[in-house]
Amino acid sequence: MQHAEGLTPPVSSTSSRAGHRTASWVMLILLWVLIPALVLAFWLVRFEWTYRDKIYPGVQIMGVDLSGMTREEARLALEQAVMAYLPPPVALRYGDQFWPLDSKALGVRVEVDESLNRAFALGRNGSMLENLNAQWRAFWRGAVLEPTIKVNPGKVDQTVREMTASLNRSVTESRVTLSELQVVITSSQPGQVVDVSSTTEAIIRRVENEMGGIVDVQVKTIPAAGTIPLASKRAIEDALSQPILLTDPRGEFQFSLDPATLVGLVTWVNDDEQVGQVEPEVDAEALRSIVEEWAKQVYRPPLDARFDFDPKRGQLIELSPSANGYELDVEATVAAIEAAIMAGEKQVELPVRLVKPAVASEDAANFGIKDLVARGATKFAGSSRARVKNIEVAAAKFVGVVIPPNGIFSFNKYVGDVTAANGFEDSLIIAGDRTAVGVGGGVCQVSTTIFRASFFGGFPTVERWAHGYVVSWYGKPGIDATVYTPTVDFKFKNTTGAYLLIKPIVDTKKGVIAFEFYGADPGWKVEVGDPQYSNRKAPPPPLYIEDPTMPPGKVVQFDWAVEGLDAKVSRKVWDKDGNLLIDEVLKSSYKPWQAKFRFGPGYQPPAGAQVKWANP
Repeated sequence: MQHAEGLTPPVSSTSSRAGHRTASWVMLILLWVLIPALVLAFWLVRFEWTYRDKIYPGVQIMGVDLSGMTREEARLALEQAVMAYLPPPVALRYGDQFWPLDSKALGVRVEVDESLNRAFALGRNGSMLENLNAQWRAFWRGAVLEPTIKVNPGKVDQTVREMTASLNRSVTESRVTLSELQVVITSSQPGQVVDVSSTTEAIIRRVENEMGGIVDVQVKTIPAAGTIPLASKRAIEDALSQPILLTDPRGEFQFSLDPATLVGLVTWVNDDEQVGQVEPEVDAEALRSIVEEWAKQVYRPPLDARFDFDPKRGQLIELSPSANGYELDVEATVAAIEAAIMAGEKQVELPVRLVKPAVASEDAANFGIKDLVARGATKFAGSSRARVKNIEVAAAKFVGVVIPPNGIFSFNKYVGDVTAANGFEDSLIIAGDRTAVGVGGGVCQVSTTIFRASFFGGFPTVERWAHGYVVSWYGKPGIDATVYTPTVDFKFKNTTGAYLLIKPIVDTKKGVIAFEFYGADPGWKVEVGDPQYSNRKAPPPPLYIEDPTMPPGKVVQFDWAVEGLDAKVSRKVWDKDGNLLIDEVLKSSYKPWQAKFRFGPGYQPPAGAQVKWANP
């Protein structure tokens, strides 16, 4: 059969049906894959969108389910949980000793923000597949996160130190002791110290990782030097076999350090340079205490020479010669004993020093004493016999006293103790707020007289105290000077540039005491103003004191009324060239003083008086 050109051959119906079936299957498969994928994609997108600012499902911290919570909701939930949270217990251990650690003492705290950051980071910080996997696992299996725990390192450190302080042990070095004069050597023992840093770090790791459990205390051993060998023991026994003798070059004193004392003063320690040998180490402070006691026995104060001066002949007359003093050089003695111990020597010469007097007899030719440079006088006429006696005794203490250039005159230094043993008698004195009978009444007349000589003579006053109230013996108030040995003193400085001789003159017939100062006239010009008074206060009403021992109706006055006041006395002193040396105001304050009486039974004190009855 012949075909026409250009005609398409007919298609087989069987092939057409097969192609349709294939396309259907492909479409069906695509639908089965694509639709679930689209559904899954839709679900994932919706899931991610839903939890874009929320914690993924299944996340827990401290038993709190944070699923689907925003950051603020999760914070509130965690803060509530923190209040009841107890971290795993931790304890310190050393041997069989245990110390439970309190979380508050360690400063344990839950870091809520860091814990939240970790919760939000789950399922977000990795690749897409890693994030989906983390989200899927949290969703199906749950994700339990541990809270972020922090401690206060300073509190942990302090807690460790306090709890383990008893574990620290000092090194016990080998020592030499004396037991019944026998040398005993004790063995050395190593020490130990708690390694606080390492122990603290271990505690922090356990607490912050919520591990709990036991932390062993870390310690460091401190090695000790070796025990003193027997050869050294014999050397020590030889060193302690005899006392160390200390002799005074004058032959006056001898001291010793016996073996028992030496053992208390000397520690035998290992010689760093010679292995197996020991050397003595002296307790210098303990030794110094012993030497200071010796120094008190050795000390002899120097004695100043005393002189009289005849102004008519211009002659200086020695009344008593000077004498050198002696003192022990404490530091040199300590050093000498230490050297003797180190060298094993048994005899030491005491380093006694010569102390020259300030006023030496051999220097008299250079004193330059030739002029009367100052004079002061006061009256004591009408004084009791005892008061006159005390004035004489006190004045005699200053006979021949010489003050060197720039020396400080001290009244108490020369008058000494005002006691009956030193020749003083009972007389009226100022005692607190009353006039009373006491040893030494009248001594202040002497101090006031010396003060006036120095004050009107132009000498600088170093220490001066006014009386408590105005004393009639001294004339115008404001230029008196009280003393009370040994605390209240009168002092002045010799600034003439030459030696100054103090000469007391007591005229019991006229009732006058004077002090004359002899030296080299410095050419001073002294200007003293009249006393100026202010703040006058009338005395209180008289006081009457009943005395049952007095005869009935008898009354005796023992204190007299004096007004109180403040006094000022100006003084200026110029040198021979007209330069102003002193420009001062001497100030005194005197209390008002009431009259006081004693009376016997039956006497009626006047109206307005203060009365102190024997049996109120």
